[in-house]
This record gives sequence, C-alpha cells and structure tokens, in this order.
Amino acid sequence: GKVVLSGEFNHDIYALVVPTDVPFYGKELGLDYSSINAINKSIAKLSEFAPVQGNNPIDLNQEEFKRYIKIGTEPTVTCEFCCGVKTLVTEEGEPTCGCAHSIAMRGTAAYLIKNYPKMTDAEIAYELMRQKGMYFPKQMQERMAQELSGEQKDYTPDIKYLTKNLKPEELARLKAKAKSEGFEYKGPTMVGGC
Repeated sequence: GKVVLSGEFNHDIYALVVPTDVPFYGKELGLDYSSINAINKSIAKLSEFAPVQGNNPIDLNQEEFKRYIKIGTEPTVTCEFCCGVKTLVTEEGEPTCGCAHSIAMRGTAAYLIKNYPKMTDAEIAYELMRQKGMYFPKQMQERMAQELSGEQKDYTPDIKYLTKNLKPEELARLKAKAKSEGFEYKGPTMVGGC
C-alpha cells in the first residue's frame, strides 16, 4: 500500500489513486492491469467471486458476511460514478447494483475476507478504492485534488482510505499543493463497463 510520491502534484494524485502494478493478490488470480482489455478481463475474474451475482461466489460464514456488509455499506466505497449507488451492498448484504465494477469490487472484498482474514477492514477498503481509482480515474483524481484542498475531517471515505498510508508531512505537502496549484486531468473517464 505504499505509494512513492514525486513532488509533482498531478503525478502524485495519479499515483495515489490509480494502481500501476497488480495488487499483492493479483498474481494468484492472474490479474493484469497493463491495458484496458486486460483490466476488463481482470474485472471479469474478480466478478466470479461476488456473493449473489458471481458465477463462482465465495461462500462467507456468518462472521465473514458481517465484515462484508460492514465494508460494503460504507458510503463512497462503491462505484457511484456510473450508477449513482451510495454503497456496494445493502444492510442485508444484497447488491446495490449490477454493473461490472460493483460486482468486481464485491468479489474482491469477499476474496480478501475469505483468503486474507488477518487484513483489516480498512486494508480491504483500500484495495477496493485502488480498483475504484482504476475504474474511474478522472472522477477519483478530481475528487482527490479537490478534497486535499479542504479539511481532512471532511474527506469522503474513499479519499480517507487512499490517503491513509501517507506520512503526515507527505499529506501536508499535498494539501499545500492542492491549495496553490491547479489540477488538470487528461485521460479516460471510465475503464471497464457498467
């Protein structure tokens, strides 16, 4: 979860939001983030594990399912940019939408809860937010730049997770740059399908 910052604001926003390497669990699942086509295939692989909607859903026990709901009902820990939902799941653990992004994020949450039980809920949410940044690079980078110019207590949960690994001095430098420099995004609006 450590992101190396360069000191150049636009580059650092990108580095915080969009993963360039597959996550630690990616190799075992055959994930590939090297191109849009590869990302789409990775979305399909992760979607297989989603409770309810996946073709090979992960069976969560009662305690695991409680964690799944806790993570999945936190606002902005979802794919709200394509379908407007506020959470990944309902309080009962039912899907809030059927877009490919949401199914993949739910599959990832279930996979990590089941296979990496020592991960904290915050660590799992961080992994989901890196996916969200890859799926919605424009919206997430713009949100990051905007929220860094405000108060940390006002950050949305997705931005809180993406900045949680920063040292206080790194966050302070980014906040200062957010207030003094503009942010200009150039790239795709969305990767993967709704």
